[in-house]
Amino acid sequence: MTTPSVPSSTPPESGDWSTEHRPEVLFARPEVQAMVAACVQNARSSMSAEEFLARAASIMPRPYGKAMLRGADRGRRAGLRLGLKTEKTQSAEFTAPIGHVSAAILCSLARNSQPVTAFEQREDGAALTAEIPSDRKTFGGTLTIEIRRDGTGTGVAGTAVIAGQIYDWGVCKKTLATLFADIPALLVA
Repeated sequence: MTTPSVPSSTPPESGDWSTEHRPEVLFARPEVQAMVAACVQNARSSMSAEEFLARAASIMPRPYGKAMLRGADRGRRAGLRLGLKTEKTQSAEFTAPIGHVSAAILCSLARNSQPVTAFEQREDGAALTAEIPSDRKTFGGTLTIEIRRDGTGTGVAGTAVIAGQIYDWGVCKKTLATLFADIPALLVA
């Protein structure tokens, strides 16, 4: 997983980071970097849509395989042009502090090969945007996660979007279910 670059003007702070909600400070923490690095070692990856189609085309008679690849490309472009998409949303509350929940989210993203592409600092939390990798069911998508301090705990809302398809074969639902199952499992003790 790649993380956005950390501005050099944001030095890692010492001490307790459990209540830290600024992504650039969390990314710079050695403890969080070590947690994410450990999760990267166990990262899951699957065959991309492009690889799947290329393999399927290779076993078909020559004109049909090439036609299938062209059809898939045209269908994807048409779906994007028409604004087709599937979208699912899920939210949950956790009793853990925002820093620990944020670190668990970063670990889940690393474990599932979902690189962070952007983050936005908010007054009481942050919003992360990650890439949903292409697989044999979809050409990939976007996962947006909003993390907010909520009383004594942390609120998390996730939205998964697959653009260019009417049906995502359960990818959005599975992506969110995996994220929300990983958070309590990966929380720092």
